[in-house]
Amino acid sequence: MQSLVDIEQAVENLSAEQQAELLLFVAERLRSQQAPLPEPREFSEEQLLVWLDEDERAMERFRAGS
Repeated sequence: MQSLVDIEQAVENLSAEQQAELLLFVAERLRSQQAPLPEPREFSEEQLLVWLDEDERAMERFRAGS
């Protein structure tokens, strides 16, 4: 495989079980190389409340069948 695009295309041909196995393999490789974790994202309380309100409205629409 020559590029990340080639790898992505090959992954699409794997079963869900094989993709999960590959994900665990990659995670273990990163862990063994002590790759740094991304910094935690921080959200304001206001933003969290907006998302919760959006989620509640979406659930109401879902339950209503729309």
